Amino acid sequence: MVVLRQAVDPTDVLLVHAPYPGRLKFQGIPSSLFAAVGPFVLANPDHQVSYLDPRGPSPEFYSHLTRLLSSGRVRALCISTSTAAIGETARIAGIAKAVAPETLVVAGGPHEDAVQEKVAQRVPGVHVSIGGEAEEALRWVLEQFLSEDADPDRFLASVCPETLRSGALTGRFTVSCSSRPSLEELDLGPSRHRDPQPLVFPDGYPGFGVFEAPETIPLMVSRGCSYGRCTFCAESIRGGGVVRTRDYHWVEALAARHPEAALYFQDSIFPGGNGARADLLPLLAGLGRDWGCQVYLPQLTSSRIAELADHGCTYLYTGVESASDVVLEGIHKPGLNPSVVLERARWATDNGVKLGISLMFGAMSMTGELLETRSSVQQTKELAKRILETGVEVAGFYPNVQTVLPGTALAEGLERAEFSLDYYRMPRAAIFDGLEDGGVGYNFLTVAEPTPERLAIAEEIAQVGAELQQLAGRPW
Repeated sequence: MVVLRQAVDPTDVLLVHAPYPGRLKFQGIPSSLFAAVGPFVLANPDHQVSYLDPRGPSPEFYSHLTRLLSSGRVRALCISTSTAAIGETARIAGIAKAVAPETLVVAGGPHEDAVQEKVAQRVPGVHVSIGGEAEEALRWVLEQFLSEDADPDRFLASVCPETLRSGALTGRFTVSCSSRPSLEELDLGPSRHRDPQPLVFPDGYPGFGVFEAPETIPLMVSRGCSYGRCTFCAESIRGGGVVRTRDYHWVEALAARHPEAALYFQDSIFPGGNGARADLLPLLAGLGRDWGCQVYLPQLTSSRIAELADHGCTYLYTGVESASDVVLEGIHKPGLNPSVVLERARWATDNGVKLGISLMFGAMSMTGELLETRSSVQQTKELAKRILETGVEVAGFYPNVQTVLPGTALAEGLERAEFSLDYYRMPRAAIFDGLEDGGVGYNFLTVAEPTPERLAIAEEIAQVGAELQQLAGRPW
């Protein structure tokens, strides 16, 4: 097990998680960044690698980053970015360009996978951006650059499809450079790293209020979503479907390193199947500590909840989204109706499992029609109260606003309807800043000039969202 430390002093390679400029229920770790850099770290033990995961875009973070880069010792800076954090990514790259022009700046992450216009072409100061199955491509780029005594611009001249194909790489990925148009996607056969087993780990973890443990380790043992029909979600279409790990021993080793930590599985939907039942669940039961996971309620049975609880699960997080049939139909979750939600809540009560519940307001149709009404907002608020009446312990209601993510069915529908969406200029709707994932990005207020009716619905959502956060759990 290779454990990376937070960057106190400069290192050869500095990993940075571009901070999300808003509020989140759980400050997870940049799992895609740690996964992508794993092969390089294992193959190059002589190169120092550290990371910065700032949680938020604070002045202290930017001051610390500037100090590290100004040292002249950081040869490569790797930035993991989501769409919402693209503005912070540009700021990080701008600092590097100003104080460390000899540093190679590489970007990747969920944003790069989903957009047509790649980061290296759009964000000044980013030399290379990598999308898709990035592990071997990132290793190649870092090894080639670090082996040369060249500045980034001279190095870029050697990055082309021919050199990548000759590098004995595998996987399906894109490599884009600031010095030329985006390279075509390369398909070099099945990746050696499709198994989501991580190769490197951070040295510490944040707490998560739903557990009493001082630390909570975020884990993923699968990629992709087995439901995969939600219009607003990018996870179901990334990476060619669901990919599950085949070896869970690293979970046990990681837990042993953090003996007081809870575990939280951030898989889109916690995997079932014979492998998880035969290997993962008994392992978790043997650890004897709290753990939680994400689930899709219509796929749960009473016996499945009992099975999870019997193996130590104390927390389930799920997207209830709305109480409105119109909204649920429009976002392609028609099976998630109030009767199903209340039934599963009672089953959770029977097994002593608490729930975290996401409520998504402001849903749009694929053509940009607002499906939410002031009445449907109140229906969802009443459903939240009815959930509490089942007796289930609700660790928290997490109200958010539907945000348009690149690469999703919703984004494609809006583009066909001739909405102009520039994912490098994230708009803000300050009225939603108090909600999770609320104020940043394209939503029903920012896809076009809002009407008085939409503004009135937004005020209703903001008010109800504030009330819901106080209904259960610990306010955040």
